[in-house]
Amino acid sequence: MDVRKTVTDAGYIAIGLGVMGFQQVQERLGATRACVAGRAKDASERLTAHGAAIETKTREARDKAEEQVTVTVTRVQGLAGELTNRVEPIFVQVQATVADLPEKVVQAIEPMAALVRERIRPAA
Repeated sequence: MDVRKTVTDAGYIAIGLGVMGFQQVQERLGATRACVAGRAKDASERLTAHGAAIETKTREARDKAEEQVTVTVTRVQGLAGELTNRVEPIFVQVQATVADLPEKVVQAIEPMAALVRERIRPAA
């Protein structure tokens, strides 16, 4: 038994096993990279699809909200016009009544005031 040859053979075997291990690590690393790249691509595609769906739904919701606001503003403007048409005559009528009110109060109180004046005057 030659010790030198045995040690040399053992060294070659160790180097060979190291090389084989390194190659196996590289193969697994390549497979892992391919798997991660595939999953990243799938995730990116799904994210893009979801982003488009969200954008579509957002646009639809904004359009619907704008339409509802337009309808509501139109209704409010119509109601404001109708309210003005109904209230204006009443306002004019109340204004006319209030304008005549001091004169009517004076006319109503005058006979009573005259009566009170007669009663409180000393008989001369």
